[in-house]
This record gives sequence, C-alpha cells and structure tokens, in this order.
Amino acid sequence: MAIQFRVEDGVATIALDRPRQRNAMNAEMLGKLQDAVTETRRNGAIRVLRIVAEGPSFCAGSDLTELGGLSVDEMCEVEARKAALLRDIALCTKPVVAAVQGYAVGGGAFLAAVCDVVVVSDDAKLRCMEVPNGWITPWGMHALTARLSPRNAQRVSWGHEFLGAEEALRIGLADYLSPHAELDNRSAEIARNLAALPMVSAGATKEFFLERTLGTGETEDTRLNNLFRLHCSQEAAQETFKKFAN
Repeated sequence: MAIQFRVEDGVATIALDRPRQRNAMNAEMLGKLQDAVTETRRNGAIRVLRIVAEGPSFCAGSDLTELGGLSVDEMCEVEARKAALLRDIALCTKPVVAAVQGYAVGGGAFLAAVCDVVVVSDDAKLRCMEVPNGWITPWGMHALTARLSPRNAQRVSWGHEFLGAEEALRIGLADYLSPHAELDNRSAEIARNLAALPMVSAGATKEFFLERTLGTGETEDTRLNNLFRLHCSQEAAQETFKKFAN
C-alpha cells in the first residue's frame, strides 16, 4: 500500500504504511507521497497536512535494499526526487504537522524536520545515518539548518549518536513532546487548531518565513547530490550497499 491518504474536516493525513520495512521510502512510496503533497497544495478543502506512520517507527529513510540495486546515476536520480519532495513540503503554503514515533533515521529524520510542526513521542529516536553509511546526505540539509544552530546542525548531521525525544525538543528538532499513547490525538489536535486559522493569513505567514526555512534549497540539494555521487564510489559506501544486496 506504501501510504494511506485521507481528508477529514480540512485536515489531510498521510500515513506511511510499510511498517515491516520501518516505513523506508522506496520508489512506490515516493511517488505516492509526491501525489499526496500535490493534492494537498491544489485542494482548496485541505487546510492542513499531517504526516503520521503505521507501526512502531516513523521512517527509516531510503530503502537501501532498493537503492543498492541501482547504478550510481539511478541512485542520484531517485535521491533528487526525494529532494524535490522535501522542497514541495516546504513550499506548500498550508501548515504541515509531523507525528514521530520510534525511529526516524536518515531521510526519515529530514522528512520530519522539514515539517512546520514536529510532535515526537517519548520513545522517538532520531539520527542522520548518511555519514555512518559512508556518504553525505544527498538532500534536505536546509531542513536542519532552518531548525538548528549551525553547530547543532553539524552535530546532528554527523549521525554518531541517536537523539532522544527530550534532546530533539531541547535543540529545536522537535516542537512538542507527547506520551506515545497520546501522539496521534496530540498531533491531530494541533492540526485542527491550525486548520481553524484563516487560510489566507496562515499561508501568508508560512510564505513570509519561506526564505528563512528553505533558503537556497534547490541549489544546496544539487550540490549535495553531486557530493553523494562522489561518495558512492568510495569504499565505506560500497561496504554499506553490500550489506543490503539481495
């Protein structure tokens, strides 16, 4: 199924739905996420987008089993599409809320960070996995730099440790902390409160801050993709891909 998409009372909800794979993003999920974000932007009945996940984890980032079977050129093309997805979320004038439980690692951490409001459950663990895997993140660094101080963004990008929910809240990677059992209700409540705002004013406010949150995202993502291409030929990256080879 890859994702579920529903709209109720002005709130659209995307539920990542590959729980056995910790909701890792494969090509099918990526395409459906792009379609859902596009529908959110175009549909006047939708006032807020909420991103949640089925199963114990939010998102494990890229599906490395799928990615490792591609050529470097193909990998770079897929990662460029993921970069575009994050920019589309940033460019959406409607507020976007993420509800994060369990593991949000690699691209999953960036997916959460780009959302306007991030609610983490008390069992959340966030980590950028790209450097430990042998490459730099190929997209989405603007999501971290918009939320964190330069030093904290650098520390998080290294990915040498997991960040718990309280630490994520302290440094600004998350906005609200919720008990696990109340995460869905809490994120839904925040989404409803945002949906009750006048759409024109809420959208204009997000647009005002766009330069500060997205910056030169497209240029930065292109540079990161080029670095990713270079790193994929190095020994550390090759060893990582071998672990996920079929």
